[in-house]
Amino acid sequence: MRAFKIQLNGERLCIAGVGDDGVLSAIVDCVTRPKGTDSSLFVGGLHSPTAEHVRWVQHKRLRAGDEIRIKVVDVASVDAPKKKYRTHPAETLSAKKRYVRKMAKDLGWTIQTATARSS
Repeated sequence: MRAFKIQLNGERLCIAGVGDDGVLSAIVDCVTRPKGTDSSLFVGGLHSPTAEHVRWVQHKRLRAGDEIRIKVVDVASVDAPKKKYRTHPAETLSAKKRYVRKMAKDLGWTIQTATARSS
């Protein structure tokens, strides 16, 4: 399977992969604020057949001078993720509704919902 071999400053962090059907991500981010700068590494993904989210590295803090190496490899097996979880459909629906309400408010829109008609 296609996988990512992740190293930080020459130290092996993980070999991450989601199999034949899914999404695998390695993300380096940098957030700059007046208080300072935060940089981090995330390695995770989604195993599509089971709708299971997987994580190997969750917001590993990075410092200036850190060297990240991501090697794309084909391997027979990968490291077990440190975290696995599924999102409950009701939670997903609630999150979508919150998002729509927030966007409507930000845009000055009014949401109208359908009412049940009596016969």
